[in-house]
Amino acid sequence: MLIFRYEKNLKLFLFWAFACILVNFFCTFGESYDGDQSFWVGWVQQLIDGGFGNFKGNYPPLYVFWLWVVAQIHSIFGIAVGKTFFLKFICLWPVYFAHLFLVDWLCRIVGKFGAPRWKQHLMIGFVALNPAILLNGPIWGQVDLVPVVLAMLSIYCISRQGLIKWASMFFVLSVLTKFQMIMFLPVFGGLFLRHWRVSWKGLPFAALSVVIVLLPFFIGGNLVEMLGRAYVQTSSQYPYATFNAANLWMLLAGNVAPDNVPIWGIKEAGLGFLLKPSVLGRVLFVAVSIFVLVKSLLCKNIRTAYALCTLNAVAFFVVLPGMHERYLMYAIPAALCWSIWDMKRGGVACVFVSLVASLNVNIINTYKGYDVWMITSALGAVVLVAILLVVAFPGLPKKTVGVVSRLSLPSFVPYVVLSVILLVECSVLMFQLRPVVVPANEKNVLVTDLPVLRADQSYKKPMVNESVEGRFLTSGDRLYKNGLGTHAPSHMTYELPENADSLFIGAGIDDEVYDHGSAVFMIHLDGVNVWTSRVLQGRDRPTFVAIPVNGARKLELITDPDGDNNSDHTDWLNAYVRVR
Repeated sequence: MLIFRYEKNLKLFLFWAFACILVNFFCTFGESYDGDQSFWVGWVQQLIDGGFGNFKGNYPPLYVFWLWVVAQIHSIFGIAVGKTFFLKFICLWPVYFAHLFLVDWLCRIVGKFGAPRWKQHLMIGFVALNPAILLNGPIWGQVDLVPVVLAMLSIYCISRQGLIKWASMFFVLSVLTKFQMIMFLPVFGGLFLRHWRVSWKGLPFAALSVVIVLLPFFIGGNLVEMLGRAYVQTSSQYPYATFNAANLWMLLAGNVAPDNVPIWGIKEAGLGFLLKPSVLGRVLFVAVSIFVLVKSLLCKNIRTAYALCTLNAVAFFVVLPGMHERYLMYAIPAALCWSIWDMKRGGVACVFVSLVASLNVNIINTYKGYDVWMITSALGAVVLVAILLVVAFPGLPKKTVGVVSRLSLPSFVPYVVLSVILLVECSVLMFQLRPVVVPANEKNVLVTDLPVLRADQSYKKPMVNESVEGRFLTSGDRLYKNGLGTHAPSHMTYELPENADSLFIGAGIDDEVYDHGSAVFMIHLDGVNVWTSRVLQGRDRPTFVAIPVNGARKLELITDPDGDNNSDHTDWLNAYVRVR
């Protein structure tokens, strides 16, 4: 309904669809941006604890539906909520499908213009492998692609007589996913007014979508507060000239300078107040938006509409104060759409916008991490084998291409393949992250059930089966049902049963401090040190030991901060004594 039927371009889509899927997974192994992942962790935990009524985030409601699904998966399968690869991976599912759909949609359209095959491959390849999309989504861990694809669909629909009734719904859904989509309102609004005789027919669908999206928050008694945080408070959350964004205010005022500092040192006397980023930036953006609105009212083709979308999205990033480094991302899908309808001007604009957007994101969060080393090493081995086969069997590539080109697959196959990969990988990760419990046996006695003779620590109090902050015991991305949460320095002493035979225990820094904290763990029996760990640090995998305790009467669990005790949240994990 929304896109052309495939004719000759089905194989073009199949080729770039699988390339898109592979590169998205490859990039997901990069380290996500730590600060934003903290928000995902907090919001998912809020949804686990109290559903939509307990959501305190400043995020628009539609994507919160997916976070609720993520929360249910964590809750049902007992997976610890933390800054894990699993959390990043599952939060990105909508992004994977949005990117695949964008490739699908534009691939269907590009075949209508009769461009040479090599040019079609070049254009769709830039959609599938666009560096800005990959840096922002699978690498950074953000979902900005989802709302902007919805916004671009709304522009497409309102420019097509048979689809115009769906346009308002898609635009409203984009704003319900990300407030920044309001940047496309001058274009959408101009086209809506231009086609007002029929565009109004889509308003009931838009209203219905709003009701459906907001209903869970209304039922939870959280609707007004959620809307306030997502759409009102966010506009003043970062009162800076620029927030790591390489835009106009980086040049004139500097990074994270207050947004009320006059540029060039001009004082406020007279008209000097107009030169503040908070004033001048908004004036400039409103001026561009008015120009875009007027042009949209006169717009006669979809090519111009996407050009205007690109213009306003770039102006949004370049001239508005308080801008983040990754918000130029919103111009990328608009520029990609423009390039499909206008290969010369739109294509050139798309390349430059993608370059600037990629550099902005890459300054803050680059493609790095231990997992990247591993998968890159594997890729190097694959390349070696591939070259060896080509050299040994020169005719193999031609035969392989011939076999593949004769395959006839329906267009839904990439979506099925993506779904299968997601489900399989999700199942593997859930198995790896399943909660660790003490083996069920009548001879196993939990250390936390033994009589306590001493309990000293520097911060708060020891917690049974919880971290020192009262959360689940998690270390090395695993959740532990039993154990002791302490803070170094700490000293716990327990009375061992007379028939005690062996101690089984793990030691690690709790994941709640992420990559901070470090400590040394020690175990004493009757005052004698019988085990000392190496210095364990945040994100290290916990260490497990088995120690004979036959004849001992006192067990001492000691943690030393190894210097500064900041964030030294130490956990004794699945600690139990086996009796004879």
